[in-house]
Amino acid sequence: MANINQILKINKGSFRVNQYSKRPFRAIGLIDVEMKFNYGIETVTLAYYRSSGTNDGKVKGLWYPIVGIKLKEGEFDEFTDYINYVLSNTTLDGTAIKGWLCKSVFFGELDDKSKKPGFSNTKHYDSLLEIGETLEYLYDNGKYYKMKNLDSNKLNNLVSSLEIYEGNKHTQRENFEKFVQDIYNQFK
Repeated sequence: MANINQILKINKGSFRVNQYSKRPFRAIGLIDVEMKFNYGIETVTLAYYRSSGTNDGKVKGLWYPIVGIKLKEGEFDEFTDYINYVLSNTTLDGTAIKGWLCKSVFFGELDDKSKKPGFSNTKHYDSLLEIGETLEYLYDNGKYYKMKNLDSNKLNNLVSSLEIYEGNKHTQRENFEKFVQDIYNQFK
């Protein structure tokens, strides 16, 4: 059974961005969305990155979802136990290099070859792509908050925070893990 019925709304005013790399140029960002869970509607922070368009047929300038950023080379042990498990099972050999943008769970095999890879092969594909396209528009038009302290550690800490946002009943971590679980349970 799915945890999330749907992603309802993007809070465009919550878009926070910082540069991640210069060559190739990439940016990382956070966006708050409202998700309808089995237990109610909650605000959840999602992480995205702006593609340089250099690998795997990704579109330059489009924003793609990630679950975090690898802090050290090797096996996954720097995230929550569940996120480590998912990443270990969706990467080629259960390892990655330092600085890798953790996106493998969103690159499941697509049944419909007309769809863009990188937004999952789940019922959330359209919503995740819409968020990515919205972030591309916001970024290209300067409609974001420059978060100078947003780096790998900060991004990872924010998506796995134990904070309960105003109006929520569950922590950011619980909600984010339920979201990732929905994606992973349909991963092929």
